[in-house]
Amino acid sequence: MSVFALRLPEDLKAQAAEQAEKAGLSLNQYIASALSARVGAQAEAERYFALRGARAKSGEALSILDRAGVGNPPRDDDRIE
Repeated sequence: MSVFALRLPEDLKAQAAEQAEKAGLSLNQYIASALSARVGAQAEAERYFALRGARAKSGEALSILDRAGVGNPPRDDDRIE
């Protein structure tokens, strides 16, 4: 476990402390839990997009973009004068 000094705006700290109290946690536990959730979500997003990117076929994507709009002109309300 490491010690880390964290500077927070007073209003954010107050809101976090209030939410921590409602959850029955210390402010430290609450911040650690919130940070853990964010780090985990970021790691999952990176894993997901890395897997998607590995399956991608760049030529296929360009082909799709080349066909975009062909036979499907913009609606009148989509046009910019």
